[in-house]
Amino acid sequence: MHVVPRLVAVLSAILLLAGCAGADLAKQRFPRTTIPANAENVSDPSETATRNTPAPDGKPVDPAFAADKLRLTDPCELLDEDVLKRFGTPGDRSRSGFSRCSNFMKDKAGKDLAVTVELGQTMTSELKNADKQLAGLRSHEQTLENSACFVSVITQEKPGLGITVQIGYEDGDACAPGREVAESVVKQIKDRAATRTAAKGSLITLDPCTLPDKAAVDAAAGADYRLYPYGLHSCAWVGDDRELSLGFRETFIPDDREFDKGQTEVDLGGGVTGYQVSSTTAFPSCEVKWVQLAGDDNDGELVEVKSAGPKESQFDRCASAVAFAKALVGKIPKG
Repeated sequence: MHVVPRLVAVLSAILLLAGCAGADLAKQRFPRTTIPANAENVSDPSETATRNTPAPDGKPVDPAFAADKLRLTDPCELLDEDVLKRFGTPGDRSRSGFSRCSNFMKDKAGKDLAVTVELGQTMTSELKNADKQLAGLRSHEQTLENSACFVSVITQEKPGLGITVQIGYEDGDACAPGREVAESVVKQIKDRAATRTAAKGSLITLDPCTLPDKAAVDAAAGADYRLYPYGLHSCAWVGDDRELSLGFRETFIPDDREFDKGQTEVDLGGGVTGYQVSSTTAFPSCEVKWVQLAGDDNDGELVEVKSAGPKESQFDRCASAVAFAKALVGKIPKG
């Protein structure tokens, strides 16, 4: 079974792992275009995937944009209020995960203006179509129904990574403020002006593609797989008849740990309790997640593992996910 046609499904699954959770999403009325519709038509999959090797050792266009540095860049600190005030009145900053932050503000006429920055996004169509220059970097702009503009700057080409500033604005040129914010973001990152310190035991500095042992990946994804890094905090291993994904996420942690009404508890060892959920869709899967850190106001960090495969592929998805999770637990620093 050829893996490339399933790439959109795989990346969509990863997007769910890495997706944003929290009340701020209720305010977000402007669709994201993280995964291009033509992702399955990549002419040379070897450009974005490697076979049975560690995660690609990408070379950023500037050392300031190395993945380990971007993981420790606070996206909310990049939304400089002095810059936002050029366009109106900033609101409260709204964090969504490790690498995304928004400011739902008002323009000078009191109309809604949403500004979002996301770091370390996987760039595919944006890389291919980057026909502009911004702040010394290749860039791409995409508009959506005259109400949103996505300004993406390329920070790494193999694999493609970048930074996107998204402007939601229904009463003007959304790309103009997007360019100004993007220029400010690039400058601050180069100046290391928004660096944060990781909490003890945090997942934020970990590379999901290189953390697991190869033997654990082989057992869960099969001996012949392709590796697909996605963003800064998610990874997938796609085999001929099965696939495995791993994501680290900052999100809402319910007091009762009930993430899904159909979940069951599983002992992952080391005093760690996992929460297992099966799905019987056209592409059956089993997901196991556990809480790495739990902070104030129900904020926290999750590890999410998913094993999936087509219906005709006969293997125990939950056994695969649990075995991989157990192998991973001991490699993650304790809080």
